Amino acid sequence: MKPKKHPARTTLQDVADHLGLSASTVSLAMRGQKRISEKTRTRVEEALVEFGYIYQRSGAILRTAKTHTVGVILNNISDPFFTTLLASLERALTETGRICFLCHSNERPLHQAASMRKMSEYNADGMIISPAIGSTPEQFKPATVDLPPIVFVSRRIPELGFDHIVSEDYESSRLAMNRLLDLGHRKIALVGGLPSISCFQDILRGYKDALDEASIAFDERLVRPCVPIREEGFDAAGWISGLEPRPTAAVAYNNLIALGLFLGLPREGLFPGKNFGLIAYDDTEELRSVTPQISAANVCRDEMGKRAVAALVRRIDNPGASPQETYLKTELNIRGTCQVVV
Repeated sequence: MKPKKHPARTTLQDVADHLGLSASTVSLAMRGQKRISEKTRTRVEEALVEFGYIYQRSGAILRTAKTHTVGVILNNISDPFFTTLLASLERALTETGRICFLCHSNERPLHQAASMRKMSEYNADGMIISPAIGSTPEQFKPATVDLPPIVFVSRRIPELGFDHIVSEDYESSRLAMNRLLDLGHRKIALVGGLPSISCFQDILRGYKDALDEASIAFDERLVRPCVPIREEGFDAAGWISGLEPRPTAAVAYNNLIALGLFLGLPREGLFPGKNFGLIAYDDTEELRSVTPQISAANVCRDEMGKRAVAALVRRIDNPGASPQETYLKTELNIRGTCQVVV
């Protein structure tokens, strides 16, 4: 539908008169208020397009000191986990009448800091951030810039005491390890992640505790920290093959590491599901698209996104509220790569 041409700028009242509604009803519909019916919101959206109406946001900002924008800074949007998380965040923000502006840190703390400053310059109401590898507490409390409210998602920085919504990585690690231990595996590699990432710290604790409960000594030679990307997982397959004694199973820090291992292990004569056990964290569709399918711990990204947005809205409305720490339960999805009994 082509917008109508009008000699003068169309006002909100013009749209309301055309629809036979009050200006306040049209305004509420534009902001996605749930008390306005879906039918009315659709009529309003169609009329806005028809009239070519553009909301003058600058005036509203002056009146309310709110921009209804939120900066979302994620560390690796090529990771399917974060792709689906982003979709969840965007849906949840839209339901609150806000729009998100995406920044991709690509695991670079300096780029992350620059994005935070830029979002502050544009008066974002808040930010939802998955901290990049190597992030420091000082970067989130700069001396020269007043940052808007921040909520951490997927990763956290414990020293800051910020609101955060993360998965129960410690429990996920114990679940995965116990499954492999029950199958008889005693030499289990842990691949991926770096010590500066909160997820890795929690996974490593779970890994160690599961071994301790099984009366198996922790062997640091079986732990390979690395950047959580597919290439590193592929390279780790050769590392596993060269260990003596050689591990019979591995747990992967994320889906990308797991896929890299899945592709690299056969080159070393190790076949997940046949003579090697493999479990990943962060279940994704890609792990179910290979044969055999890769076992994985799963957390609901849709729930994570909803909780993160709810926490940010709460923080915006009540800056002095006590920090909210949310740990989402995970479940272990057992598939073809976790059937090997030794």
